[in-house]
Order: sequence, then C-alpha cells, then structure tokens
Amino acid sequence: MSNTYIEPRINRDFSGILTAFVDFLKAESKSLFSVFITYNFVLIILLFLTNYIVDAGISSIVAISTGNLDGYLLENAQQNNAVTLIGTLATYVLTALIYILNSSLAGSYMKLYEEQGGTPEKKLVFKRALGKMLGSFVILFLGAICVIPVAIVGVIMIFIPILGLFAFAGLIITYFTWIGLSVFCYAYTDEISMTDAMGRGWQLLFFKFWKAFFTSFVALVVLYILSILFQILPAMLIGFYSMNSNLDNIELQNDFFIEALSFLFYGLNSISGILVTFISMFIFGFIYLNLHESKYNVYLKTRVERLDELSV
Repeated sequence: MSNTYIEPRINRDFSGILTAFVDFLKAESKSLFSVFITYNFVLIILLFLTNYIVDAGISSIVAISTGNLDGYLLENAQQNNAVTLIGTLATYVLTALIYILNSSLAGSYMKLYEEQGGTPEKKLVFKRALGKMLGSFVILFLGAICVIPVAIVGVIMIFIPILGLFAFAGLIITYFTWIGLSVFCYAYTDEISMTDAMGRGWQLLFFKFWKAFFTSFVALVVLYILSILFQILPAMLIGFYSMNSNLDNIELQNDFFIEALSFLFYGLNSISGILVTFISMFIFGFIYLNLHESKYNVYLKTRVERLDELSV
C-alpha cells in the first residue's frame, strides 16, 4: 500500500469527508490529471467547437482563421442559424457523453485505487470504465425521466414566497446528489444492476441525508466558484479592452482581438466544465463510500477479521 494512500471507506463526519477528499486530490493530482486529459481530450475539443459555434456561428471561425471578420459575419446569417441548431443538439449529446464517461472513470479509478492500495494504471481504469458506460447511460436516461416530477414539484415550490426558492434549491441539490451517488455506485460496484444502483443511491442518501446534502453542496459550490475564477481572465481582458478602445459597439463585435479572446474564453470554459464534472464524481464517490461504511461497516469488519487472524 502506498504511503500517500487515503482510505475512502472510513466513517467520517462532514468535515472529515471534505478533508479526506482534498488530501486524495493532492496525493493523486498527477494521475487524475493524466486520466482526465488522456480520455477527455477529444471531448474537450468537440465541446469547445460546439459551444463556440452555438454562440458565434461557424462563419466566425472562418473569419478568425482568415482575419476577415466584416464579410463573413454579415453574409451567412441563415446558414449560421442552422449550424447553431445542430451545434445546440450536439452540445446536449456531448454533455451526456461527458457525464457518462467521467462517472465511469471515477468509479473505476476509486475501485482500482482501493484494491491496489494506491494509484492505478490509467489503461486499466479506462478498460474497466468501458464496461460501465452503457449502464451509466441507462441510469442517466432514467434520471432524466425523473426530472419531470422534480420539475413539477419545483415549479409549485417557486410560488411559495421566499421559502419556496430555498426549498427548490434544496430539491435540485438532492436530486443531483442522488443521481451522482447512483451512477458512482454502478461504476464502482463490480456486479450490480442499474436499478439496484439507483435504489442503493436513494437508500444511502436518506440514511444520513444532511451529511450527504451539505457535503455535496459545499464541495460543488467551491468547485464551481473555482471554475468561474478560472474563466474570468478572458472576460476581464475583454472588458478592459472595450472600455479603453475607441471603437464603437459594432466595430467591437467585429474586432479580431475580441473574437480571439472569446475563442480563449470558450476553450477555458470547455476545459473547466468537463474538469468540474470529472472531479465532482470523486466527491460523490467519497460521499457514497462514507455512507456505505456508516450503514454496513464493511471496511471495519474486514479490519477486525484481519486483526483476529494476526492474533491467532
């Protein structure tokens, strides 16, 4: 077992889960980044292109590559609308694929990390993740169906003054925590059906609800804040350039430097968005393993049995 191994199956309190998760990220940062880049690189490029096309249209990409912004941006409005529609649909498909891939990678990584007592080989992680992707898709599909009653209840909550907004936010966090626990459970557990994974995720969520809820809430909020900070530099540069430029609004929209910064922004947005998804699945992993140990004491029983064997 590695000296930097962080045992995820110990029954910890709220702060203990977050501390163990941060320690895990520190110890496994190089390996996790390698897995993330290796198997998400193509998706990052595709998401970057689709996001940019949805917002600016394909003619903007042509304009940047040629340096001729004025002509292309004014001539192909109808073509851009069709491409934008296709890009929007492609974005939804890519988002689902990103979630499926990264949840499978996270569950497989944690399983091999636990079995080997340290950093697993990324090829083994990916090989195991491939066998879990179809089931993860089914869970995501069933979860999408469950969004309908959640949305109906959420709309009703919104009409309740003040408290309704907080209740709606709590409902959304609860829903995503349940889906995250379910997908991780399926990707982590060797032999389990999709429906059983969703059922186990539901049981563990409400076994110690407030621990799961607040751990998920705090960790995800911190992640998304860091993601926003990561993206804010291009936005600040655009604002600074616009305030100190002699160009009017129309000229600024067609300015090559502004378009290039926008290109950079979409690139950082794509990387940070997928990275947040990747890391968030490990958060759900630590929550799941903690709740599972709290309820079943599997790891504790195993340690006691080993001690008994050594004492004989």
